[in-house]
Amino acid sequence: MRSLKYKKRFEYVSQYYDQNYSGGEIDKEIKTVGKFLIKNTSGRVLDCGCGPVPQIWSIFMPKATEIRAIDLPQESVDFAIKKITNVQSWRREFAPYQKFVEDAISHPMKNYIVQQIKKIKEVKQADITKKLPYPENYFDTIISLYSLGVLRNENELEKAIKNINKMMKIGGKLLYVSTNGNNTNKTLPEYTWRGLTNVLVKVKKLLKKYGFLIKEIKIAKTNDDDNEMYKYNEIKMLSAVKIKSYLLK
Repeated sequence: MRSLKYKKRFEYVSQYYDQNYSGGEIDKEIKTVGKFLIKNTSGRVLDCGCGPVPQIWSIFMPKATEIRAIDLPQESVDFAIKKITNVQSWRREFAPYQKFVEDAISHPMKNYIVQQIKKIKEVKQADITKKLPYPENYFDTIISLYSLGVLRNENELEKAIKNINKMMKIGGKLLYVSTNGNNTNKTLPEYTWRGLTNVLVKVKKLLKKYGFLIKEIKIAKTNDDDNEMYKYNEIKMLSAVKIKSYLLK
């Protein structure tokens, strides 16, 4: 059973995300990542390590046919599900993003909320480093927004990349976003601060090993984030295409 102290820490994390992703403003980071996702997303999408932030889905929803998401902490999953339980709650989450999405996809948004929320099929607790409840060669797009970087070691990262290869169709894309910083505030839950160093270098190496062709690496400056939780001023975005399957034992 989770301790009260842990739950209080999670409340802080979820509050942080709400303030940064539901505040009614689209900051430079969200615009940069959003454009990257719109450009590269298609078909069946899996968000690995979704956290309590389903709002970001609204940006790439027009390019997806279905969305599934996993995260390790059950608290994150429960928090995210509350935001997608009905059209009214999703409309509140989407509102800050509407004009940005309209401009990005260049077509009218009539009945957008009703149409798009139907694409969200599930949000569930799962560990990307272990066996996952999805068929082989199922997803067209697998997204990791920062989450690969919080795995505990290179062995876990390798297991995650193998799983991603297994679940993805030939020709499907992995979209990975990371930063040049990391959280070191250990008063927060472990999953928010543990992580690898030089993670992009390690991800690139493993992608090449396990059947991916790196298509794009884009680095963009963002606002200096000087809050007490995360500190970074650079966003790194990688897209890679699966060109062959890796036979898992």
